Amino acid sequence: MKDERVLLLRRDGHLWGVVHDAVRTVTRGRDGYRIWLRRRDLAADDVLGVIENMHVWPAGGALTRFWGEKARGLAVHESTPLVVVDPDSPPAIFGSDAATETSDGHDDQPSH
Repeated sequence: MKDERVLLLRRDGHLWGVVHDAVRTVTRGRDGYRIWLRRRDLAADDVLGVIENMHVWPAGGALTRFWGEKARGLAVHESTPLVVVDPDSPPAIFGSDAATETSDGHDDQPSH
């Protein structure tokens, strides 16, 4: 178990987390939020905030056996279990993809 700063978010009615150190910026649009990570971005319906010192347990055999996605670990927030996603390989539910590039080849992500 490791204590980490975790950004909590909601997607399709479920609570998720992403390690705050991986987050570059968060933007809000008409359709929800976009969380920009180092190399990828996530779509979220809501952003709940950052939890300091959240206990994150490694994703064990039970999770990896029944869920084919990579995960950073598991955590619990106010009695609700959640998956802390792998920021380099987030689940498809987030509509994540490699950072889009503009036609001039520059990264289309917002800057700090």
